[in-house]
Amino acid sequence: MAKHSKVNPSSFASFIQYYLSGELVPKDLYDSDKRVREDLKSIEYKIFKSKNLSLLGRLVKFGSDTVGRFIKFSMKPSDEKRINTLLYMVGEDFDARQLYGFSLFTLMLGIIIGIILLVVGQILAGIGLIVLGVISMPLIQSYPQREFQARMSKASSDLVTFVLYMIISMRQTSNLETAVQFAADNLNSYLAFDLKKLLWDTASRKYKNIKEALDEYSIRWSKANQGFTDSLFLIESSVYQRDEEVRLQLLDEASNRILSGTLEDMSKYATELKEPLNTIYMMGMILPVLGLVLAPMITAFVAIPDFGPLLFIMYDIGLPLMVYFLIHEKLLTRPSGFAPPDVNSIPNLPGIGYFFVNIGGKRHRVSALIPAVIVFLPFLILFLLLTPELAVFGPSQVYISLILSVGIGISLYTYMKLSIFQLVSARKELMEIENYLASVAFQTSSFLSQGNPPETAMFKVADTMQNTPVMSFFNVTVNNIQKLGLSLKEALFNRDVGSTRFFPSSMLIVMMKIFIESAQKSVSAASSAMLYISRHLSNLKRIDNDIKNLLDDVTSGMRVEVGLLSPIMAGIVVGMTALIGSVLTSLSSNISTIQASISSSYSSSSGAASMVPFAFSLFNLSGGAIPLYIFQMVISIYIITLSAIIGYSISMINNPNDSIDIRDKIASTLLIAIILYALIAVIVTFAFSAMGGSVLAATHIV
Repeated sequence: MAKHSKVNPSSFASFIQYYLSGELVPKDLYDSDKRVREDLKSIEYKIFKSKNLSLLGRLVKFGSDTVGRFIKFSMKPSDEKRINTLLYMVGEDFDARQLYGFSLFTLMLGIIIGIILLVVGQILAGIGLIVLGVISMPLIQSYPQREFQARMSKASSDLVTFVLYMIISMRQTSNLETAVQFAADNLNSYLAFDLKKLLWDTASRKYKNIKEALDEYSIRWSKANQGFTDSLFLIESSVYQRDEEVRLQLLDEASNRILSGTLEDMSKYATELKEPLNTIYMMGMILPVLGLVLAPMITAFVAIPDFGPLLFIMYDIGLPLMVYFLIHEKLLTRPSGFAPPDVNSIPNLPGIGYFFVNIGGKRHRVSALIPAVIVFLPFLILFLLLTPELAVFGPSQVYISLILSVGIGISLYTYMKLSIFQLVSARKELMEIENYLASVAFQTSSFLSQGNPPETAMFKVADTMQNTPVMSFFNVTVNNIQKLGLSLKEALFNRDVGSTRFFPSSMLIVMMKIFIESAQKSVSAASSAMLYISRHLSNLKRIDNDIKNLLDDVTSGMRVEVGLLSPIMAGIVVGMTALIGSVLTSLSSNISTIQASISSSYSSSSGAASMVPFAFSLFNLSGGAIPLYIFQMVISIYIITLSAIIGYSISMINNPNDSIDIRDKIASTLLIAIILYALIAVIVTFAFSAMGGSVLAATHIV
């Protein structure tokens, strides 16, 4: 690391100065923070880091810590400072020179081994390793920037909720540290870890106080979400207000600022997203599919060894990866939204990737992979039985190979659906409950304002909320009080039977906590708190609906283009390829007969007769058309892969980091695409083959 003048490790101003200018973190500050991270790490922190490293992150960390220590890489000072700052921000212990040294090693390793494979005749493997080596260098070097953006993206979904929790806590007690602790305890995402680290750093004297820690944290978001930065400033300013009315007005303004800022950012994002997505769609989907029409003609006239595997690498690996990374880069710039409900803590649910079945009166947890394999087996067996028919070039190759393609698509759909179908209903129920929380808060505030004690207010709200999605929650709560004799707090938060354990909506839990805490002060305080929560949740829901309407314009286009147009185009291409392949095959097998017939119609001395051999030499088909079953499998896997990527993208745009919604969107997109593609491919292949046979018969070629 470059040397800098000695600074105070706890100086917030010094750190921000370096951070904003993109320079290297001062060595004194870096070493001080590193000692804190090493000496005061909790077991939970170590477990968190080990679980949250991606495969690429583990590889980069291992390579930089080992190979990177021995390979020196010369860098521009400005690049070294920028990369080291990013590595510091994401908590990595290696430096920029180690990272770049490891990237150089992977480049040279891929090129050297690739050249050796080319020399021994392994052309495809050699080219693949060389390309992999060339790609690995920028991929590894860009790891700090992408990791920083990814962590910011994961945390961004909870920014609005974080501000809400801060405001709710500050309205009760004007204490920043208490508010941050309250938000950290009630958030379940990466942002919660950030907040706990701020509290830890404040306790370990890295920062003078929690305000300084929050100021440093808000700087990270100043470019990505100015509304969040402004809201934090307003919340901090409220602490110093002596007038209670002014203090509450500042907190209300902080709430309005984060909501309006989120809507503005999302509107701008939705507008800017359309053009890049159209470009990605044209480059990664439309043009490649249209280009496949030329494949049979190219292989017919030019002998290309291993063209089938090469086509597979290009279309089923290269293009999907390109489309994924291009879309992923746009997803990283998505502004903060609203966090999805978390169903992982609900008891008696199977978890993602599993489902429950009742056998012999007992419930068993089954992996979704098992029925997916069972569904695939009939398609595979039928395909293997018909494999001998693939030796004959013709439309039958398309029909037989489609059996395997449809089997792959249906089995993947089965796995995705069964891995979440028992979780979707719970997620939907939580979302419906959250839609009613504003009404619940308002009703509670109304009954409290009439002088009813908290328990009575809860009973009255339960009566008014019958036949609504919230009914089940209140029934459990009331049952805990009346039949189990629990207090209101225990009825809500008991570890074993508390109603919030079975309905773990983060917003509901926070609302009930505020209800209990404010009720301990007075009924009037509880009424005021619930009235504010009702008003805020109504605004939150309105903004959320506006954002969904904005994003629907973008995602609806993706659904139509990928879910309908791409499978239709791919199916037509398969049919056209079958026609072209059949014509070229017929020409190849009958070319000598046609040449002799035409030559005999001219005198041997005529100029036309001398041109016949030359003309037909152009149709001396050296390579033979690519087998249709290989071609069809390449296209079908391409459609399946792209459908999964687009389903993932649609989910990430609408509901970032919602693993249940991701699988649900992938499943629905995949099912429509594979069925539509198979139907179009069969219809067009049959129609074109019949038409081509008629034309060839009329011209007496066959």
